[in-house]
Amino acid sequence: MAVAASGYLRIGATEVDAWMGFGTGVLGLMEAQRDDASGARYLRLDDHPFRLMIEPAEADGLIATGLEFPDEDAFRACCSALTAAGHDIAPGSEAEAKRRAVTAFATTQDPSGNVLELYWGRELDYTPLVSPQGIANFVTTYQQTGDLGFGHLVLPALEFDATTDFYTEIIGMGITDILYPPGMDGAKIHFMHANNPRQHSLALFNGPHPLGVVHIMVEVETMDEVGRAMDRAKAAGSHFLATLGRHINDNMCSVYLLAPGGIAVEFGCEGMLIDPETHVATVSTEGDLWGHEYNFPGMND
Repeated sequence: MAVAASGYLRIGATEVDAWMGFGTGVLGLMEAQRDDASGARYLRLDDHPFRLMIEPAEADGLIATGLEFPDEDAFRACCSALTAAGHDIAPGSEAEAKRRAVTAFATTQDPSGNVLELYWGRELDYTPLVSPQGIANFVTTYQQTGDLGFGHLVLPALEFDATTDFYTEIIGMGITDILYPPGMDGAKIHFMHANNPRQHSLALFNGPHPLGVVHIMVEVETMDEVGRAMDRAKAAGSHFLATLGRHINDNMCSVYLLAPGGIAVEFGCEGMLIDPETHVATVSTEGDLWGHEYNFPGMND
């Protein structure tokens, strides 16, 4: 029943063109040529038809997280477990599934109200990936183990314990690391892995966030690609939420940028890989080995 990966994100944007310009011009993602009656536009990182769906919206923020299951049996077992535990779950229509390029999906919410789209059977796009910024590959697979997902995301979870139980006991994730961020009294983050080697595919923060997501992460293969993205971000006038730094728990060397509308995007390399079958959860009281000096908008005004 274990979830295989964090597969895609649906992001609401008041300025879709600006988001797409950031996605292609700064992050180096490829725009997928897909028609959508609602005006959504799509960004590719690999052979999946899209990893980010950017949708016109009246407010900026995360709309839904797509979690991928390895096959129909695992998908249906999770849906049944959710129903048995008293969670509402709504099957998606055939037309809605086609829009997401999946065989079937169902929508539910975790106990903190985060919207999830559980799915199986992604239809792949075999058009070669051509990054407009010349990035050869994004880190979304690993050798013979297969899909690592688009990267990771951190969700707000005011109902922290119940939400953690939801992901570990029903969705099938495992806790990788528990972080008590320094300088943030009472703050706590649970980092959780799916059934793949990425150190975490999803994390929970025990506080609110106005955009419905603390940050999302995209990974590249080399430090040079991170550096070139930093140059592009500076040239584009993007806000640097955090300077270059390296995290302790997943070893990611990264920078944090704000996308149009305010969603934080971590762009990094060298993320840790684990064995999801044998990993033993750790506890961290420091977030970084070095760097990552934060500059929240307005803090220096």
